[in-house]
Amino acid sequence: MIQILIAAEDFGAFPSRFAKIATLYPTKRIGFSETSFRKIKPRSLLLLDFLDLGSAQIDILRAFSKSGQSVPTIGIVDMNSRQNLLQARELGFYNLLDREEKFAALFEKIREVVGDYSKPTLPSRFSETIVKSVETTSMGLNLMSAAALSGAPLPTRFLATNAQDISSAIMTDGIDNWLSAVQCHHSHTFCHTMMVAGHTASFTRSLGYSEADQALLGLGALVHDLGKVKIPLSILDKPGRLTSEERILVNKHPQYSEEILATRQELPKQVVEMALWHHEFLDGSGYPNGLKGNQIPQPVRLLTIADIYSALTEKRAYKESLSPRQAFAIMFEMSGKLDMYLLRKFRSLVLSSDFGHVRRKVRA
Repeated sequence: MIQILIAAEDFGAFPSRFAKIATLYPTKRIGFSETSFRKIKPRSLLLLDFLDLGSAQIDILRAFSKSGQSVPTIGIVDMNSRQNLLQARELGFYNLLDREEKFAALFEKIREVVGDYSKPTLPSRFSETIVKSVETTSMGLNLMSAAALSGAPLPTRFLATNAQDISSAIMTDGIDNWLSAVQCHHSHTFCHTMMVAGHTASFTRSLGYSEADQALLGLGALVHDLGKVKIPLSILDKPGRLTSEERILVNKHPQYSEEILATRQELPKQVVEMALWHHEFLDGSGYPNGLKGNQIPQPVRLLTIADIYSALTEKRAYKESLSPRQAFAIMFEMSGKLDMYLLRKFRSLVLSSDFGHVRRKVRA
């Protein structure tokens, strides 16, 4: 997995829109010192800000450039400053980006250099149908995140096609194969979203929803955590429990989702509601709006069940995955919070098949 290292003399002057890359790639700031540059590992990309570099920083960069380290670098420069450009090129850095460019330009340049972070590496045991579905869905999620950050139009049609592909892959290869493939993804954020989408696809089909409604809820599942794009990946994929401050930030993601989705006229109202309210509970103890009972639409109730079940049965570095029966034991203790009719239907579906088996291994 590629890690992006940002080096700048003044991080306060580093373009804030470029700093958003931390929500799409594992990112770390490093100091301008010989020690920091010597410790750079091969599986890294150096994002280097050339603003206001002094003689000491220039000497460090010259030594780094001559060291022969095979680390890709993108230099952030002022294209209107001939001195800034010549300085970067004289030091051996030619892959440059104007500091006045939009975020989308940085995202595309990083993809050109290191490839698509969203693309998983799947074992050969999975069918071509499963592999294609997981890869294209991952691409859709990544494009959606980048569009949300840059203000570009969301790839709604592409995501709707992803939702249909997931349903088709599950019908031909089974939900167990889909879940096992999804959990090979290196990103827990991508993994969770695709697990929820898979569970939603199977559940809506079993309930007899029309194809149009299945597609609608599938799209809602794929965008339900979109607001997390405003939260650093280091927090979302943290290999351990969150601090109270980090938990407060993560719990803001439904509101962030609404901010992103509410102005997109191409998205149905139900999809926005699923993203905003999937952490609401029937007894009013959920967030962000404390809705109760009939204030929570059925698509949201269904998604909440799929979301909680996914969270309980997926494996993280700090916890083992629960078996389906263990997960349902916990969920049925949430009587009054969850729709018990839907939960019983979901349990019947899961326990009558290989629906919920998880084969992901914890990363080292």
